[in-house]
Amino acid sequence: MSLSGSSPCFSAVFTWTNLLVVVVELDGSEQEALDLVPMVTNVVLEEHYLIVGVVVVVDTGVIPINSRGEKQRMHLRDGFLADQLDPIYVAYNM
Repeated sequence: MSLSGSSPCFSAVFTWTNLLVVVVELDGSEQEALDLVPMVTNVVLEEHYLIVGVVVVVDTGVIPINSRGEKQRMHLRDGFLADQLDPIYVAYNM
């Protein structure tokens, strides 16, 4: 996913109760986090024809990566469900 204009570092996607959840790492201010939400929603819709249910903006380094550099979406999902991500901002676009 390409999000020009802000400073997203990494993103990962998983589903939760029939909603698509996009987690985006951001090295920036809270205002940039607010600006990312519509951008993420539009990019996913335009590039993948999917409706985003939840956008979670987190600090850099929150998305778990294994030793091979692969995103560990299930660990990320578990952290989201356990309210352990300490997000900068969460938007529910339902």
